[in-house]
Amino acid sequence: MIKLSDKGIALLRQCLYAHNPSLIPHVESCDGDSFTDEFYNKLRDIVGTEFCERGLQPDDEPNEYGLELEALIDEIGRLFMFL
Repeated sequence: MIKLSDKGIALLRQCLYAHNPSLIPHVESCDGDSFTDEFYNKLRDIVGTEFCERGLQPDDEPNEYGLELEALIDEIGRLFMFL
């Protein structure tokens, strides 16, 4: 399993389910050491898509869900910082 907080894992699953469910088994069956920085960036892109679709208020400021998504993007980024 990818090395995220429990909240981060749940939120990532939700994003993957909405935008690329075929990745869910891959994320859940592998340890994070086998992923490349390109794969982590793909995950961040998926979370970014969810952020653009559901994480913004009408004035384009992040809503509460958007703030959680931003934190997840940062958390995923820290996973491959030292690859």
